[in-house]
Amino acid sequence: MWKSVSIAGVVLASILIATNASAQAYKWTSETGNIIYSQTPPPFGTPYELVDDSTIASTNYGTSSNKNSQKSLDTSREAREKKKAEQQQLAESNQIKQENCAQAKTNLTSLTSRGQVTIKEGELYRKLTEEERQDRIKSASQSIEEFCN
Repeated sequence: MWKSVSIAGVVLASILIATNASAQAYKWTSETGNIIYSQTPPPFGTPYELVDDSTIASTNYGTSSNKNSQKSLDTSREAREKKKAEQQQLAESNQIKQENCAQAKTNLTSLTSRGQVTIKEGELYRKLTEEERQDRIKSASQSIEEFCN
């Protein structure tokens, strides 16, 4: 008999504690304007009101505000992704520019360090005329101006 009475007492005490623990909550507005519900009091000096937990459960929690927040987050994410893609494209472009600069400098060095320049066209080799050589030197110089600056 004592066991059934003590079990009943424990169950009754548990129900009372659970009911009292969830009976009240604090509601206040944060510095950023968000409404906060909490079982702990707000920071000292913050105006608040006590609300019943059942009121919180039936509250809409500002659905339109949540939708606006989600839109803002989506917009921020898209902006970050776009910026990251632009930075990656810029880095790739700079890499190509550096490679073109190096190639143009190599070409200019090859064209100016020797008197007679031989090139390969298909399977055959031929020597450039002085006019062709000067045209290629001019072209290499323009490429250096374009890619190295």
